[in-house]
Amino acid sequence: MTAAVQPAVLHRASVDFRSVAFWAMIAVSAFGLWTLKKNFVPAMAAFPPSAALNTAVLCLSLAVGMWLARRILRPVQAPRWSGTWLALMWGGLAACGLAVVLNGRLGSVWSQALDLEAAGKWSAALTAPIDEELAKVAGVVLLAAVSTHLVRSAADGLVYGALVGLGFQVVENFTYGLNEIVTSGGVDPFAATFQTLWVRIVLTGIGSHWAMSAVAGAGIGYLVSASGRSAARRIWTALGCLLLAMAMHFVFDSPLLGGVAGTLAKPVLNFVIVMAVFIVVRRGFRARWAVVSAEEVAAGALTEDEAGSLSRRRSRRRYLRAFHGREREAQARLQRQQLALLEERVPERLPAAAAGPWRDAVAAARALN
Repeated sequence: MTAAVQPAVLHRASVDFRSVAFWAMIAVSAFGLWTLKKNFVPAMAAFPPSAALNTAVLCLSLAVGMWLARRILRPVQAPRWSGTWLALMWGGLAACGLAVVLNGRLGSVWSQALDLEAAGKWSAALTAPIDEELAKVAGVVLLAAVSTHLVRSAADGLVYGALVGLGFQVVENFTYGLNEIVTSGGVDPFAATFQTLWVRIVLTGIGSHWAMSAVAGAGIGYLVSASGRSAARRIWTALGCLLLAMAMHFVFDSPLLGGVAGTLAKPVLNFVIVMAVFIVVRRGFRARWAVVSAEEVAAGALTEDEAGSLSRRRSRRRYLRAFHGREREAQARLQRQQLALLEERVPERLPAAAAGPWRDAVAAARALN
């Protein structure tokens, strides 16, 4: 009796844990929304045309950034929409709301620990890398807890980290646009908003929060993956990625490399770093994908043509063009089953010997054709 009950109890506990992680994301995001509303709605009400301009420009930048992240940063296919919206929600609401609260607290600590001149110069560089990066990377950790199908590898962590950072970046740009109106005395609110958006989107957006969070997120993805590496190696890699993201943020906000040249150089440096991490992650993912595809071809779950068509989006679309009507729909369903099989095995969560049920599902989908 005890042996029969124990698995059910363990299964129920795991489901509850995922539910707790999901509702934690919702609750903290609701707190962040309340915090942002309390701090910035008065400025929006006082300058509605500028707030409307701010909103329109940032919605456009959000759409473009989300398309680029989903299209480029994850090999083979885009991340799930459910994870995409949760990542953006956490970054834009939860992480930003936490940052509003914690930035003020940590800023007062530096004001007491340093003289006024040093605190004025270094407070942002000492504060934001700690609370903002920890708040953002917590979103990737919670995504991994919500579902094992969201964050399974460094590639997943990188793209979801970038989406968390993108949400944070867009909302922070919105708040800066409003703050600049107040700081300038409300004399020319349109000019103040436009100048802020120009600097934060065009000049520095290439290497801002999305890049820092992508690096930290890649470490979390590597940590939770069953990569065949030791736990110690995965922990140190995740910690190293987080510290690198913090260092990127520190340099970005510090008074080092001042002037126009420094303003342009800092985001470019961050962009170079995140692209280097992206290339390493992508190569590792592609190499593992090739190995798993070859194993599935050898096992008879895939044909050579199917394996070749699955590796790239264009190849999949080109493969489907050879079919028409219901036959194309059936082939598209088969492709989704095959991709699910490969995506589950690439992070080495599912070894070749244990892939039988997935292969049976692919065989059943092929039989329906």
